[in-house]
Amino acid sequence: MNKLLQGAVVIAALIGLAASPSQIYADDSFKDLTGVQEKEKIESLHARGLVQGMTGDEFRPQAALTASQGVTMIVKSLKLNLDGIAFIKKPEAKDVFTRVANDAWYAQPFIVAHYNELDIPASIEPGRTLTREEFIHYLVQGIERTGAYPLPKIYIQIKDEASITPSYQGTIERALVYKVTALDPEGNIHPKDPISRAEAAAMIYEAVAFVESHEQVKSQP
Repeated sequence: MNKLLQGAVVIAALIGLAASPSQIYADDSFKDLTGVQEKEKIESLHARGLVQGMTGDEFRPQAALTASQGVTMIVKSLKLNLDGIAFIKKPEAKDVFTRVANDAWYAQPFIVAHYNELDIPASIEPGRTLTREEFIHYLVQGIERTGAYPLPKIYIQIKDEASITPSYQGTIERALVYKVTALDPEGNIHPKDPISRAEAAAMIYEAVAFVESHEQVKSQP
């Protein structure tokens, strides 16, 4: 092989090496996020392994979020675990939840969520859609299991406050203070509406950012 040809081969190889990471990312990205407002947040979470798609290349952003998906997102993204909890026997999903099979792919996240004191009903149906208030409630409880956070006394008027389940009132108010979610332009939270996978992912993104920002402050001398 002459020197000119050798040089061309080397240059081609270097170009290929330089291009491969972006190509891998492109191949690994979701194909159904065009025009989706939460696209960058979903892709950022996915790149960090904190959320998964419904298939290898589809996130299905407008699909309703199921309880199994929501609980798994919260536990995984906030890195909740069973460390420091002593058990007489290995905990199983059926010890706590009547409709969560021990061998289900989401069984462990439900176990972790329960023992981290997320008050998920024992009778919850894993395949049913979560409402916005349910997801916010579990998410805020998850956030607060990662540490104690200052809570400034800020009054936020929620126009449709009367529609909120009373036991979720406090966590929804704290979610607004933590800026994990926000009211719509008319000042409503729409607590009983089903939550989409895209909207849930956006809240997860903000929750992770909130926790990590406070961790950075704590680590400063």
